[in-house]
Amino acid sequence: MAFCFGTDPGTVTLNHWVSCSGSTHAVVKIGSESRPRRISLLGILDRLRRLEDGLEENVRAEKSKFGEDPNLLYRNLYGSLLHDPDKYKRPHLGMEKQIADLITVLSRSDWIDFSRQENQVVARFFTSKDQDRYRLFFHQLLLSVELFLRIHSKDHSTWAKKRLLPQLPPKIAWDLAVAQRWIENMGIEKPKARSQQVSINFVFHNKKQQIEALRNFAWTLKWPNMTEIEYILEERDQDERPLEDRSADAMSWFTGVVLPGKTMPWILMNSLIDCDRDTGNSLKYLSHMHRNTGFQYRANTYWNWECIVGKVLGAASGVNQIAGWIGPCRFTPDLKRIEVVRVNQKPSRQRLSPKDVATMCERSDPIGPEDSAYPVRDYELVAPDTDDISDAIRMEKLNFTPTSSKLRGENRSQETCPVTFDAAITFAIAGRSWPLRLTYDVMFIAAYPCHGGPHVLFCGHAYRAVKIEDVVDIRDWGYSERMGGSSVSDDEPDDTQKVTLYHNTVKEVLVIEALGVADNEVFARAWCSHWGVSAVTANINRTCMACSVREAYAACLSVVILTDGRKDEDIEEIERRTDRD
Repeated sequence: MAFCFGTDPGTVTLNHWVSCSGSTHAVVKIGSESRPRRISLLGILDRLRRLEDGLEENVRAEKSKFGEDPNLLYRNLYGSLLHDPDKYKRPHLGMEKQIADLITVLSRSDWIDFSRQENQVVARFFTSKDQDRYRLFFHQLLLSVELFLRIHSKDHSTWAKKRLLPQLPPKIAWDLAVAQRWIENMGIEKPKARSQQVSINFVFHNKKQQIEALRNFAWTLKWPNMTEIEYILEERDQDERPLEDRSADAMSWFTGVVLPGKTMPWILMNSLIDCDRDTGNSLKYLSHMHRNTGFQYRANTYWNWECIVGKVLGAASGVNQIAGWIGPCRFTPDLKRIEVVRVNQKPSRQRLSPKDVATMCERSDPIGPEDSAYPVRDYELVAPDTDDISDAIRMEKLNFTPTSSKLRGENRSQETCPVTFDAAITFAIAGRSWPLRLTYDVMFIAAYPCHGGPHVLFCGHAYRAVKIEDVVDIRDWGYSERMGGSSVSDDEPDDTQKVTLYHNTVKEVLVIEALGVADNEVFARAWCSHWGVSAVTANINRTCMACSVREAYAACLSVVILTDGRKDEDIEEIERRTDRD
């Protein structure tokens, strides 16, 4: 996710736009017949405790206790955790063999698959009341820690590590992520056996750091009930539950055992909600399994970065983005005071082909195709019109209509489960109302900063500049180009949607001059969602017009939205104090 979010709320990077059309690397095929041994829960936990300081430290400690043993790593692994199929012929003494055996064992289908979204809240497993599930998690965790420490051991060459890691099966890569998060954040006190159960106490190494991160998250989003949040985070009231005991999401966040990727923002937001008693049960359906989601709380709305409403409203004045959440955004009377919203949004049909990625530099070369001469007349110094800036567009209302007619009107007031809505924004333009439906889940790519601009633009990079108020007269921009690519079905057999693979089909880029008030950019983004076109967004103070047009050609996009960064000029910083201070 470090290379995902753009500089402005609701935007992503060119790197993320390209990766959305990619796939995982070919996996390493490992021929091994190793099998896991049965081991007690106490044995698992004891081994995990001894590995907390690392593999080399554990070896040194055992050597000082039992004397020199050149096969100590082998004995620790195959003595209690794995069966060595070649024990009597060619025992797996080498680090590479041990790594291969661990990968083979962890590839078995009976382990937890953390690459699946429904399994990415790790605390659900290490706090489970189901003893079989509980033991399975720690057994898998131990094998994953053994693998992680061997891969990153000084006895495993850097070259071998660099070759192995990109080619690991996704399931094994996620196992390693769990192991790394556990090693960095968790400790285990010596377990105590009580009758048939084992009592375990965990040590949270980074709880204070996680509390500060959540506090910063809440302040950045201008959470409406910060007095309550600060009171709970202080943990001074003995009658209040510990922060980590409020839910599986809270346990994951405050322990620090949070997997990287798209589930992390949901764990963070749900942990914040768990610390605010005023939310009640109205937001309990907020789940990482439904990414086209947001919610209204008091006078604000908050949206996940993958929801089109958040992508569009991210351009509004006073809106921030942090850890995958966008807010505080505009209130709407169409929703309850506290309500979870699922937005009906169609997937974008735009997708890059391997050829598009391979020819990206060629399409966006600032001097054009290679030639024997480069006449000066082939280049033009381009810039937006900053003297005549429109101030005629304003957001009127954020509209939500239930997709099911049975849930409209008074019938919806009794509904407790999240309702799916069609979203739209109504704008006032020169005394007229213009509704734009947020139909398509398009992306907005933040233009990369340039230096020494403005720069010249090669004549082959055709563009058409329009004022923001003139966009209302443009329909189906780039439609012929979008239909010009070859359509291929996804590999999923049940997926009836088709995606368009571009093949250098962008013939002209529409440059929308959304300078001035923030509502101009909101309108431009809403227009893009209405017609289903993704766009490059560029702040002319960071990226010149020529470079943003070239980036659009590189990304195979036919729209550029130019802004001047005025939306936050009049926004004052909030002093981080509460009524209790």
